[in-house]
Amino acid sequence: MIKNLDKLDQKLILSLQEDGRHSYMDLARMLGVTEGTIRNRLRKLVDGGVMKIAAIPELHKLGYGFMGIVGMQVRLADLRTVAEQLVKNPNVCYLANVTGRYELIAIVVTRSQKEYADFMENAVSAIPSILRTETFVNLNIYKGHANGLDTTQLIRSLDIPPSNEH
Repeated sequence: MIKNLDKLDQKLILSLQEDGRHSYMDLARMLGVTEGTIRNRLRKLVDGGVMKIAAIPELHKLGYGFMGIVGMQVRLADLRTVAEQLVKNPNVCYLANVTGRYELIAIVVTRSQKEYADFMENAVSAIPSILRTETFVNLNIYKGHANGLDTTQLIRSLDIPPSNEH
């Protein structure tokens, strides 16, 4: 953790959240500092683990139109084993051990309701230590977006033909 996070760091993070394509020069001009200051601050923030710079895919534009939030009751003795199995599945974009009615909460993204049903039937039901599930289907998003999801496996699994460019 960075101990000396200041207003400039905060403004820098907010500027990049608004548009991650800002150049160092643009950020320096917007924030009233030198380009070197921006480079150093960004390196400090990234190296310190305060932020990451990443692309956020619009999943629905890539054909992933269904999102379910799944609560899972799991045999506690097998919790880590179950989690290890689930994180290997590219459709599981978020998985957390939680308190309350369920031991695990997952966000699952699929192309369709049918693909989701197949996921539940073939992937989840194949894990005997998952005792019960409850799915909450995402209908509308009123605030935020799915930028906290780990969709790297999902994007890697897209069937995209090779480029003709050299």
